[in-house]
Parts: sequence; structure tokens; C-alpha cells
Amino acid sequence: MSGLRLLWHRFWTRRKLERIFSRGADAFGFEVEPYEKRRLEAMERMLRDGGQGARRYRHALELGCAEGAFTKKLSTLAERVSALDLSPLALWRASGAFSGREGVRFFEADLLSWEPAPGTLFDAVVAGDVLYYLDKPLVRDAFEGLFERISGWLEPGGLVLLAHGYLGNSERSVREGYRERLVRLGMRLITESIVEGGGPQGKSCCLLSLLKKPPISR
Repeated sequence: MSGLRLLWHRFWTRRKLERIFSRGADAFGFEVEPYEKRRLEAMERMLRDGGQGARRYRHALELGCAEGAFTKKLSTLAERVSALDLSPLALWRASGAFSGREGVRFFEADLLSWEPAPGTLFDAVVAGDVLYYLDKPLVRDAFEGLFERISGWLEPGGLVLLAHGYLGNSERSVREGYRERLVRLGMRLITESIVEGGGPQGKSCCLLSLLKKPPISR
């Protein structure tokens, strides 16, 4: 039954995303909306500083890359980037934007079931405006298990950047819950900030949280 629920959730989520991306390129306004541009710039700055300044990554993983707006920034911070999304249309556009460029690979994937190749670890994982698509009662167990899997994909000393928009205190509390799930797994919150105001109604904010997986004790 759990497998059927995952398939059903995947089908409807992909259908929703394809409907959004079928409106045309840059359907979310990442390239033009002032709030979205500030949000992506804040994400880049937080990840670049890495809690210690001018950090460069070996292999970064982006969860929910959409059409690659943040992937462009991430590719300047990491030698290699693996970018995942559920929407074939978004991935087609993202792949086209990176045609001929080495070091960036796109994968169609359901985050509730995807796993990297055996032995693959990342030193940065980025989840931007993606977790609330998965935070649904229908797939609750798989969603709760995702945080432990994210921690497992990360090498010791690696970083996770969470960046999720919200409207009001209730949604902010949910976004804070994403961060707290990783803290309970032993990760340490390095820094946190809010990108104020934006979206079509000028009310959206974005909570950015940077967490670090403890290094191996010697």
C-alpha cells in the first residue's frame, strides 16, 4: 500500500509541476521577480560563506532544481553539481541552459525514493522550495524518512542549505520544523536568516537555514 501511495503522490505532483512549467520559461519568475532574485542571491551568499568564508565544494546536490536558476549559481561554487527534479519539462529547459558545460548533471527523480550511486557522498546539499511538495499526509512515513536519508548522503563536515518560502507564522513554524528534524539527527545550525517580502501579493518571506554535519571525531 505504501508503494501505491508513493506512485499516486508522484503522479499528481509531477502533473502539477508540468502544468506550472507549461506556462512558459521561468514560470516561477526566478530570473525577473525582485523577491526571487534576492532569495537566490541570499542562498548563494550563505552557501558561499559556508559559516567560515569563501568555501568551495567538491560535489553539491540540488534537490528540486526546477529550470536551473539556482543551479547556475551553485555551479560557480562547486566542482560538480548533481541536480534533481520531478518535472521532465523543467529538466529539459535546465539541460538546454547548460548544454556543452561540464560538471553539471541533471536527473529526473522522486526525492521520496531516489538514492545516489553507491559510495557517492556530497559535501553540500541544497533544498530550496521543495520540501513542502513532499510534506503530505499521503506519504508521511516516506517524508519523515527523507531527512535521515539526506544526512546519509552528506559527508562528515558537509553542509545542508534549506530555503523555503512561507506566508504567516503557521507556515513559518512548518519550515522551522524541517530544520529541527535535521538538528535532531545531530546536525548543527550554523546560521539562519529571512529574506523579507515578495511574491505576487508582496507577503511571502523565505527562511534560510544552514546546517553542518559533524565531522568524524579523531
